[in-house]
Amino acid sequence: MDEAMASVPAEEMDDRCGPPAGSARKAALPAQWTDLLAGLSVAFQPIVQMRTGRCHGMEALLRGLERSPFASPNDLLDAACMQGLLAEVECALHAKAAAAFRALDNWPNAKLFLNIDARVVGVAGSPWLAPFALAPFAQDGGTADPRLTVSLEISERRELRPDHSIEQAIDRYRQAGIGVALDDFGVGFAGLRLLYESKPDYLKIDRYFIAGIDQDTRKRAIAHALVGYAHALGILIIAEGVETEKEFYTCRDLGCDFAQGYLIARPSLELRAVPERYGIVEELNRRDRRKPNEARLRLSEVIERQPPLAVTSPKTELLEYFRGDNSPSIAPIVDRQQRPLGLIRERDLKRFVYSRFGSELLRNRGLGDTLLDLVVKSPVCDISTPLDQVIEAFSAEEASDGIIIIEGGEYAGFLSSGALIRLVHERNLAMAADQNPLTRLPGNAAIVRHIERALQEQDRRHVLAYLDFDNFKPFNDRFGFRQGDRAILMFSERLKAWASGNGGFAGHIGGDDFFVALSGAGEEDALARVADLVAQFRSDAESLYDAEAREAGCFEGKDRYGAVRRFPLLSASGVAVVVAPGPHRLTPDAINTAIAGHKAIAKESPDKLCTVHLPPSPTLRPLPCGAGEG
Repeated sequence: MDEAMASVPAEEMDDRCGPPAGSARKAALPAQWTDLLAGLSVAFQPIVQMRTGRCHGMEALLRGLERSPFASPNDLLDAACMQGLLAEVECALHAKAAAAFRALDNWPNAKLFLNIDARVVGVAGSPWLAPFALAPFAQDGGTADPRLTVSLEISERRELRPDHSIEQAIDRYRQAGIGVALDDFGVGFAGLRLLYESKPDYLKIDRYFIAGIDQDTRKRAIAHALVGYAHALGILIIAEGVETEKEFYTCRDLGCDFAQGYLIARPSLELRAVPERYGIVEELNRRDRRKPNEARLRLSEVIERQPPLAVTSPKTELLEYFRGDNSPSIAPIVDRQQRPLGLIRERDLKRFVYSRFGSELLRNRGLGDTLLDLVVKSPVCDISTPLDQVIEAFSAEEASDGIIIIEGGEYAGFLSSGALIRLVHERNLAMAADQNPLTRLPGNAAIVRHIERALQEQDRRHVLAYLDFDNFKPFNDRFGFRQGDRAILMFSERLKAWASGNGGFAGHIGGDDFFVALSGAGEEDALARVADLVAQFRSDAESLYDAEAREAGCFEGKDRYGAVRRFPLLSASGVAVVVAPGPHRLTPDAINTAIAGHKAIAKESPDKLCTVHLPPSPTLRPLPCGAGEG
């Protein structure tokens, strides 16, 4: 390649990527670029539904750069940008990928995912982008191929300047029937701003957050928040770079809709056909013997199995859909792969539905050519989504009509606002019946359910800890029950903050007895967090005493025999049961037995914590409580 392909400073590069607004643009590439691109190849990697194994789409990836002057696709695009040819090169690459995709057997059953440089999408005042959007995907005759569904992946690794009209550019793609995915989300420049402006169809969580997510509570908390926020906006989630079974299960249980990564399939140059399903995903779901969660069972009972309309349907079908006394008030709209696109509301069409000339009016091209022009976005939730997240999605502005429920990434039904209100009422009644009236923490029944669910998840490590106060009775007798309640409330607030910050669970057994749990973290890290909780309460409790007692480090009170003696200041101690990953037959009763057998030892331990490993490892020698095995 000539010197013009050498790299230039980044601050100059964006200014040289395109012409001034409104200038003419040629689609033809110089011969040297045509020859270079002809020598490259296209590999495909599948994007798969996490609960069914069905192939949802194929991402096209560039290969053969080792035969070119460029070390990476980014280097190639930077050189094209420097010459003012970025749009043409992207167009040629997309055409090459589309041709390779059409050469596969069964290609109409999957969606084609193509990477696109953000500098092409977001350049302000670039009307010349519109013809480039469809040109690569046209058939030989120059017309659009209705069988080809495309999503463009916009990476956020490239900085977007404030004057970039992302939303307008993406609207043009969407009007052309092209979907949008945000790639590498969470590790680039734009972050939530790009998510807000682009209103994508998909969000791909970057591999950085997926790697080791089963052992990292902070990554799980971030992914959990992203899934909830995206679903509230009607956006589907793709977990990128899934490489282990534990990562797969964790991402699926967090609510991710699709997965992509080496665990399922590596990028392939040898692909001859698009598989309908991937056996590895079906096998992983088959091996998962955990019971369906309560949210899944209840949502299955209350959702309306309302038939959707295909986005390719004639507009006149809307008249039939909404005709009749018992017709629904909304029509869910799906694409060819049964993926929900949003809703069409009867109230928006009343002037057509009840008009003598409604059919003719709907055929009016001024109202748009497809149902997509009438679709409004709706929140989506997987059928296994916890009820709290469903309620959070319903609180979104767009959710006044209800929520679309998906299963395996496909439309499953519609949760109306009335049905959701019933679910909320049921949940509130259940919580009130199973909640400590003083602390509002989950009570005994909820604690037992949590232990049962943890023991079913045998692919993860769990730390289940019982905590109670030391010398609480003499404290309560000496200072009164109101001060005792203050101590309990102080500790419960600390527990709530701990559970929220660590992605854990906290419950109140009763009196001064509490329970906390942490799943998926490393043992050393999890035990350190429980130990911090115990240590923090010892410090917090000092505020319950006067200066004299704090200075003395003790108070006078009566023991169980009525004798007056000195007691240490209030503190907490606990037994932490570590359940190792792997097959076992443990029950909640076994956990309770282990806790009961070590409570006294914990209270005598210097750090007030005793650790018990279940099931016991035959390779470990018993260690003193607080240092390892109890």
